[in-house]
Amino acid sequence: MTVKTRIALFVAGAGFIASLLFSIVVFYELIEQPFDLLDTELEEEAYRSIKKIEMKETGSESMTLSKANYRTYPYWVRIYEPKFNRIVYQSNLAKLAHLPIVKPGSSAIASIIIPREKINLGQDRSQEVTFRLRTFLIPSEGRELTVQVGHPMIKLKEEIQELILGLVVGLVFSSLALIVISYFIAGRILKPIGSMKDLSRNISEKNLDQRLPVGNGHDEFNELARTINTMLDRLQYSFIRQRDFLFDTSHELKTPLTTMRLAIDEICTTDMETFPSFSKETLLRLNDQVLRMERLVKDLLNLSSLEMLNSIEAQQFDLTGLLLSLEADYRLFANAQNVQMDIKLPRQLILQGEIEKLNRAFSNLFDNAIKYNMKGGRVEVAGEQSDSDLTVTIANTGPGIAEAEIDKVFDQFYRVEQSRSIQHGGSGLGLAIAKRIIELHRGKIQLESEPGVWTKVTVSLPRSLENVHTGLST
Repeated sequence: MTVKTRIALFVAGAGFIASLLFSIVVFYELIEQPFDLLDTELEEEAYRSIKKIEMKETGSESMTLSKANYRTYPYWVRIYEPKFNRIVYQSNLAKLAHLPIVKPGSSAIASIIIPREKINLGQDRSQEVTFRLRTFLIPSEGRELTVQVGHPMIKLKEEIQELILGLVVGLVFSSLALIVISYFIAGRILKPIGSMKDLSRNISEKNLDQRLPVGNGHDEFNELARTINTMLDRLQYSFIRQRDFLFDTSHELKTPLTTMRLAIDEICTTDMETFPSFSKETLLRLNDQVLRMERLVKDLLNLSSLEMLNSIEAQQFDLTGLLLSLEADYRLFANAQNVQMDIKLPRQLILQGEIEKLNRAFSNLFDNAIKYNMKGGRVEVAGEQSDSDLTVTIANTGPGIAEAEIDKVFDQFYRVEQSRSIQHGGSGLGLAIAKRIIELHRGKIQLESEPGVWTKVTVSLPRSLENVHTGLST
């Protein structure tokens, strides 16, 4: 899960909790209002009933209610005199429905079953009717009467259900809207991080001089950019020091190694019959090691010089001719190893590049294909081209390379089998040099292998390098 999604969900979750708490408060505030209004109506009805009792006793009004009237009359009223434990008055609804007695001064909610055929109060299929009850102690004509008043809550229940449904729907839609808005805002907030990621991804050892843009503010993003730029400064300094040290050391070793090789060659050209046998073997081993060190220093110098380049001097030439020339050079080496070379190239492969460098790259590939082959093996070289680029493949039979090793073969000094590389005099720089030359030509090099069967190197090169002479970055 991305940081953007986590931030959006976190903000949406916090907003949902806040909205839920607010909705609960609003619900209780709204739900109290109809109960307060209903309790007020019940209190008014209680005093109104007492007044009617007094008027009836004085003969000023008849309290007779017709049957048609009580069927729609909403109030449940029962008045009794606690002193004599007698009922003074009860409405027709109270005669039909027996509700529990509520303590004076308090209120309650009670539910009972009232058949619809007796009185229609809007009850549902369950025939259950819920009442809001209140009880009052009211003095009247020198006596104290207990008045219990009730009112059906059918409409109030419907209003509460509608209120709950409205709050739930509002919460759902507000949460969805909050998720969308927070996801958009999180994207805007994290946009600088995305830009830093893209820029950092493009920074490598080839362009360590690039830096992340830093604004004038002092927020966390600018501080992060400054920290990364400081780290890149240290990396660039270390990389340059390492590269310069490697180049300078290789250059300094070149002269004494050449002197040692010439001295050993001079000794070897003299009459060695006077030397003891062990001295001759030691001298020959020393000569081999000096030659190997000289090749290693030469490869180091070549790789160091290639690492310092960021452009090449390109010219148009025929790559087919270069590859056929290399095939002729390596034919004797292949015959000595009993390796058959099969060349399948178009008549011409025209491209722009630096002949000397490409000759070095493909020479390393030819050398590896023959050197790390098997007795009686094969080397196949093929090429094809399109309007924009060309591809050359060099495949050979042999021990192959394990899949876990393929991504490492182009690293400096990496050798798949240490013993085999020492036996053939490998330095572990051939493929690294080839890769760097191909990259300078804006190309790609890939290696595929099936262990114990074959290995194939594919080189893709653009045919036109109009912008290479001005540098690698355009």
